[in-house]
Amino acid sequence: MKKWRIILLAALLGVSFAGCGKEADRSETESSVSHAETQNSQSVSEEPSHTDPTNSQPVSEEPSHTEPISRPVEVVDKDGKHIGEMPVHTSVTLTDSGLFYVTAAEQTNTDIISTGTKESCSYHLYDPQTGQDVSFGSIPEQDYEAGYVRTETNGKLYTLVTTGNALDQTPDPLWLAEFDLTEHSLQQYKISDNGFPYTAMTAVNGRLLILNHDQTDTLHDILYLFDPDSRQTEQVLTFALADNTGDTIRQVYSDGKNVYLLRLHFEGENTVGMFLDTYDLSFNKLSEREISSLFREAAGKDLVQEDILNEMKQMVSRFMVLDEQVIYYENFSATRFFGNIGNGTLFEETEGVGDMFLSASGSGQPFFYYYLGGGKNDNTLFEWKDGSLEKTVFRANDERYYITAASGSPNGQKLIQVDYTNPENSSDSLPTKIYYF
Repeated sequence: MKKWRIILLAALLGVSFAGCGKEADRSETESSVSHAETQNSQSVSEEPSHTDPTNSQPVSEEPSHTEPISRPVEVVDKDGKHIGEMPVHTSVTLTDSGLFYVTAAEQTNTDIISTGTKESCSYHLYDPQTGQDVSFGSIPEQDYEAGYVRTETNGKLYTLVTTGNALDQTPDPLWLAEFDLTEHSLQQYKISDNGFPYTAMTAVNGRLLILNHDQTDTLHDILYLFDPDSRQTEQVLTFALADNTGDTIRQVYSDGKNVYLLRLHFEGENTVGMFLDTYDLSFNKLSEREISSLFREAAGKDLVQEDILNEMKQMVSRFMVLDEQVIYYENFSATRFFGNIGNGTLFEETEGVGDMFLSASGSGQPFFYYYLGGGKNDNTLFEWKDGSLEKTVFRANDERYYITAASGSPNGQKLIQVDYTNPENSSDSLPTKIYYF
């Protein structure tokens, strides 16, 4: 039996999702699936709680119903010159072959519960050079796509989805979806019969390291290694958490030299430490370093201990280790930071900006940006070069635009999505535009 269900707090938290699959893309929804031991007393929903003792303040999701936008999204080059148009989408990731995106029917969880069915997401690839738009089709009974884990390797894009219904008591499988960007085909590989919507994935020399939170009586975080050539999956590492004692993994990352795990260690509900563990490519542990003090400084000096603990327990959307000494951390709540592991200091670029600082999606060279919104625009990009963050200013063809999403491909191309809505007058807005260069 499932040990958890999703708490629906959309009215409280303002979280929106595509109805077909509750796909999570932090740049568009800033959402999370969080672990919780008990139902939040401030819940505005009567839905049962989503239980897991690693987070005492669950964050949840319910699709919000909005009117579909009929006009397409214009794609332009760096100078604003028209290249083409693509359909309205729920999320987009730049690949070497073009813009991988998802369209979704408008449908709420209430619709799904009342009818017993749900409409599927449709996956597409748009090539701005040729104008070709190819559909991969949909994944039957898809419930949730962890869009933040999308990974491109060897000409294929991979993502993780659960099927079934997160609101019932039946275990949901976790699937690896493989999109061949050349053959335009879709394959599915089952990773676990007992899947969890929040997950993680990183490429390890052409293979994929996948995290699943197995929801058994004792919570197990299991790391699987998938080989695209043999199509075989093997279990390589396991961590257990029972009665608020033990370890849980928040994210995984590989730089091609090592594998890094972001691990939380529990000695009771209110005694939690954050660790950076380093493994070689054969999954032999090389070191562990506690980074709790670095996290606490980044979370904010004005936070009380309870709030710091809740921030530390949050699910993590982005995690990188650069040059083996610099960590980038981004959770689904309010904390983002660059930190030097060696000397325990933060990079000043991210101090004080909280959740306004985000990393680009995609599998290209990492870059980062400010997301200000609310009628403000900074449009500063940051690239990691030669041991430091190099700043550049991105200029849209209207100074009111601000960046709302960004993505990079392995071949060095960039995608910058911009929007504008006047915070005092929602009818005063500019159409969404995608810069591709």
